[in-house]
Amino acid sequence: MPKHPSSASFPAARARPADGGLARPPDGGQAAERRSGPAVGRWFLAVAIGALVILAIGCEPKRKPLPYVPKAAAAPEILICHDAVGHIPGHKPWILGGNCCCTPTRENYDRQVAEGTIPRDLSYEAYLDLYKQRGIVTDLDHKGCGNLCKWGPHVVLGGRCMATPTPGTWMYEAVTYGPHKDIRREGAASGAD
Repeated sequence: MPKHPSSASFPAARARPADGGLARPPDGGQAAERRSGPAVGRWFLAVAIGALVILAIGCEPKRKPLPYVPKAAAAPEILICHDAVGHIPGHKPWILGGNCCCTPTRENYDRQVAEGTIPRDLSYEAYLDLYKQRGIVTDLDHKGCGNLCKWGPHVVLGGRCMATPTPGTWMYEAVTYGPHKDIRREGAASGAD
């Protein structure tokens, strides 16, 4: 009587051949190899079909689309002129309480004196000193900071930087179109400083 009931039905499993103790079927395992080829193909086909079904149906739940909101046909009114948008005639320099943040170059100074937005008795040197006295830096001092430098944000938002804002950024939109509020004070009030 065999020690294990299954060993009686598989006499080849009891044999210990010289190739490591694994018994091979009488045909040398060729029948098993022939059967595994189509099995792998069926398995691959099932996985491929399952992947296609998942892709076709999608994994995300169905969501209601957001309502269509058309973009304004025209850009909003420019509240502050600066070098990126060009000078708007009649805008007084920011340092004198106006809406012009163009770089205080000699050319811009002469244009604004001719427009009457800068008093004729204010020399160019005295005009530049107004910026220095308030600690305001302009494109004459540095460029390309995007108003995120140590003097930032932009002066219309409560900072001391009057460098030209970088087009396409939040700062550009806020400076050009508003709203103009002191974002440094808001940060301090909320404890984010």
